[in-house]
Amino acid sequence: MSLYDLGPLSDQQILARLAGRLRSERLQRNITQQALADLAGVGVATLRRFESGEGNLSLLNLIALLRALELMNLLDALIREPDISPMASLREKGAGIYSEPPLRQRARPESGLAGDAERWSWGDEE
Repeated sequence: MSLYDLGPLSDQQILARLAGRLRSERLQRNITQQALADLAGVGVATLRRFESGEGNLSLLNLIALLRALELMNLLDALIREPDISPMASLREKGAGIYSEPPLRQRARPESGLAGDAERWSWGDEE
């Protein structure tokens, strides 16, 4: 399992890694818990509990902490709209079933049927 493969981890383990990453970013910038809490507008007790792994953090508080640490770019992959839809990409590349444009034909009456309809009438079945 690589360092970034979060799939096999439990939700609590992922939360602990997230808290550890936030704590290490705070320490690398030499910011106290009180200073970060003030910058983010969250309670210092909330930040302490989160970093220690005892507490849970609301998404709004997480966004506020990321903003205070100037790490909002980490949310980019979750929020950014894809440039082109996967289906449009396949159409552009001509991949799979899109290798040729779809054939669409409308059902049209044959030219001789209109004349036949004029000659036929009810009761003429023989």
